[in-house]
Amino acid sequence: MTEPVPTPAQVVDAMHAAFRRSDLDGIARHWAEDVSYQAPGVELVGKAARVLAENVWLDAFSENEVETTHRFVDGDEIVDFAIMSGLHTGPLALPGGQTLAPTGVRISGPYVARYRIVDGKVACQQVVYDRLALVEQLNGGAS
Repeated sequence: MTEPVPTPAQVVDAMHAAFRRSDLDGIARHWAEDVSYQAPGVELVGKAARVLAENVWLDAFSENEVETTHRFVDGDEIVDFAIMSGLHTGPLALPGGQTLAPTGVRISGPYVARYRIVDGKVACQQVVYDRLALVEQLNGGAS
């Protein structure tokens, strides 16, 4: 007997729960092998690339939290308006090869994510957030 395919909302909620636990295997369990991912400055295709990118965040931040404030579902697509927060406790690898040393700063910021779920897996994820606001929080405010 096969297990029922989870709803798109169940997939995203389970992924968020794994993120809160910093459980990379648990997060990746919900990605399709050919998952595509877009975020400011990042475009990736494939589960292996996605795992490497998610690990950058999990290595740099602890006490991760996601709070979905609004959700819109249309068939296999979900759009979440959410707030993500975390404590910067490890080195953060930046695009271009630079690394930001741990600051001990707790960051928090809104983001919007669009997910397309196929056969119970995230096939596409697009995230929009304010990178400058994140950097300013890590640097203690605007310079």
